[in-house]
Amino acid sequence: MSTDQRVNDIQAQINHLDNIKRTLRQRENDLDARSRYLNTNPTVPAGNVQRMRSSMNSILPAYMMPGNVGGINEVTWPFFFQIDFDLGDNPTVIDSSFTKNFFQIDQEAALLLMAVSRSHGTDAAGFSATVNAPLQVELIDRQSSRRFSNAPTPLQMFGFNSQPSILPTPMYLPPNDFLDVVVNGIPATAQNFTGSGKFQLSFFGYRIRTEDTQKVLSTIFQAP
Repeated sequence: MSTDQRVNDIQAQINHLDNIKRTLRQRENDLDARSRYLNTNPTVPAGNVQRMRSSMNSILPAYMMPGNVGGINEVTWPFFFQIDFDLGDNPTVIDSSFTKNFFQIDQEAALLLMAVSRSHGTDAAGFSATVNAPLQVELIDRQSSRRFSNAPTPLQMFGFNSQPSILPTPMYLPPNDFLDVVVNGIPATAQNFTGSGKFQLSFFGYRIRTEDTQKVLSTIFQAP
């Protein structure tokens, strides 16, 4: 290694350590400021929503800030939509098989769809016919006819129950919108499965009011 390369490597390490030092110093300053504030025995004013929100900003880190504190057009709240499917007991799955269901966003607020999970029913013997069945799911925004993927998604790609699949980009569904969920079989040759053909898809997201959408979004997604 040449002398110039060694100098460049050393300088790069120095710059890296300087960046770490600045980050640690900023964290130290934040903790020190919060400690001084807490030592003054702060109170959260319950009579004024804006003052309450401002006070919480001084006490809590951003990731702990509650979403339901603020004006009516500033709040967010978590929400679930769940829809059921029933292929019948001991179903036969083939590419021509088809079932469809939907849910509607009510007019109170829009939905930022964040994650999808699945759960499966079982028969008396404890068998589920849909856990490993070759089924595929398509999500369609009825209002705009947009599909949320370029091809249907295999059912098994969605996480189970409390371990939902997080969408890489949240999907915005406006008030009064419908989300159609289409389930098709994959194989060209019929396949028979034993057990209950029931399963459920759960859609998790945050409800937001549309009057100040940009302001509300900034409370959910922090700028990098």
